[in-house]
Amino acid sequence: MGVLQIDSVNVLARAHYVPLFSRLGSYDTGLLHAATAAPPRLLLEQWGHEACFVPPATHRLLAGFTRRWSSGHRIDAHPGAARLRERILSELHSRGPATALEMASRLTAHDLSAPEQELAEATTGHDWNRGAIKVLLENLFDEDLVTTAGRTEYFHRIYALSRAALPPSVRDVPPAPRSEAIARLTELSIAAIGIGDLAAIADVFRLPPREVAPELDRLRTSGEVEAVHIEGIERPYYLDAALTVPRAVAGARFLSPFDPLIFFRPRALQFFSLDYRIGIYTPAAKRTRGYYSLPLLVDGEIVARADLALDRKTATLQVRGAWDEDEVSIDEVRRDEAARAELERLATWLGATSIRVPSDAPGAAAARWRRW
Repeated sequence: MGVLQIDSVNVLARAHYVPLFSRLGSYDTGLLHAATAAPPRLLLEQWGHEACFVPPATHRLLAGFTRRWSSGHRIDAHPGAARLRERILSELHSRGPATALEMASRLTAHDLSAPEQELAEATTGHDWNRGAIKVLLENLFDEDLVTTAGRTEYFHRIYALSRAALPPSVRDVPPAPRSEAIARLTELSIAAIGIGDLAAIADVFRLPPREVAPELDRLRTSGEVEAVHIEGIERPYYLDAALTVPRAVAGARFLSPFDPLIFFRPRALQFFSLDYRIGIYTPAAKRTRGYYSLPLLVDGEIVARADLALDRKTATLQVRGAWDEDEVSIDEVRRDEAARAELERLATWLGATSIRVPSDAPGAAAARWRRW
C-alpha cells in the first residue's frame, strides 16, 4: 500500500484499520497499534496522503516537506513563543512523550513569563483555536524536531522527540533532499497503486504534479513503468512494469474510502465508475449514500455501497442503507451472496454477534438484504 491514511472516524472501526481488513481479512488490530506505538516502531506517523502511517524510510523522505500546518507558524512571532518551544522540548527530553493536554499540564509547574503565560492560555483566533501548546507541538512536528510515539485510545497524538522515537535504522538519517525525495516517492507511489495518470500518482503522497512528471519520464525511459492507453481517456497512464496482471479477478471485499485503491476519487470514477463522496464530511441534507458507505468490490467490479456502523452496546453490525451501483454486469444473486458473506466476515472481525438491516434503511439492495 505504501501509505496508510489515518482518521478519527470510528463509526465502524478506526478508519486506518479497515483498509488492512479489506486487504488481509480478519487480523489483530493490536498488531497495528504495536507497530506504531512500541519501539522499535515499524510504522511512523507523517504528513503524506494527509495524516498517515508510513514505514520509517518513507518517513525520512517526507520529513523535509512543508506540512499542511504552515499557517501555525505565525504563532512563532508571539513574544512568548521561543521560550515556550524550549520548555516543550526540554519536557519531552526529561520526562518523555506527552499529549498536547499533558504538555499543557506539565508547563503549569514552570515559572512562565507574562508573554509565555498569555500564549499558553490562548485558545481563540485563526491559528490558536486548537490551543497554543497544540500549535507549538505541531510546528515542532512540522520541523522534524518532534514526531509521534503513537495515539491514545481517544486518537490524541502522543508527541516525542524525533531522536528518541525514530527506530535505530533511521535515527541518524536526515530528511532527504527534495529532488531525491520526489524521485523515490514517485517510485513508491506507482508501486502502491499499480496504474494511474500523473494526477493519481502525485496524489498518493500529495506531491506537486509538475515535479512528479519528470520522474515518470525517467522511470519510463528506464523501463520501470510503461506508458499505456486507456480506452476512452486521452491523457497517458503509467503502469508499474513489475506488476503481474491476472487473467481474471475473483472474490469480494468491502473497501474503505481511505484505501489507496479508491482514495483518489477521479481514478475511482475512471476505473470503477464509482462517483464517491464520503458522507462524514458532507452535510446530512446532501448525503446520497449515507454517513459512512463502503463500496462492495465483487470479481473486480464495484457493485454496491453499504452505509455501515457498529453498535457497540448491542454488538450489532448495522446496515443503515445499501444501494446498487448502476450498469453492473454481475448478476443480482452473485452480488447478494457476496454481500452476505462479506458482512458476516466483517461482523466476526468487529466482534459483532448480529447483523441488522433496519426497516427504514434506504436503497434497493437494503430491501433485499433485509429478507435474509
